[in-house]
Amino acid sequence: PASGRIYSYSYKPPKAVGKDDVTGEPLVQRDDDKPESVRTRLAAYDKVTAPLVDWYRRKGLVQTFRGTESDVIYPQVKAYLEEKNF
Repeated sequence: PASGRIYSYSYKPPKAVGKDDVTGEPLVQRDDDKPESVRTRLAAYDKVTAPLVDWYRRKGLVQTFRGTESDVIYPQVKAYLEEKNF
């Protein structure tokens, strides 16, 4: 909306679907936030970064961390970086 308020149907939904909580005006989705635009950006990102990741992988410097919470993942990343003397 013109107010600049941001909503997310997955974690901060509006009280009424498709309407701003304060003004009631219709919500809009930016063109750059639509699924096809996101897919295009991710494909471009993969194309540019894949060679760099491969270079680091050949050097033995790529490590995969799994999780959904930073307070769980961060200690693993920190330990890895300390082990590698970064």
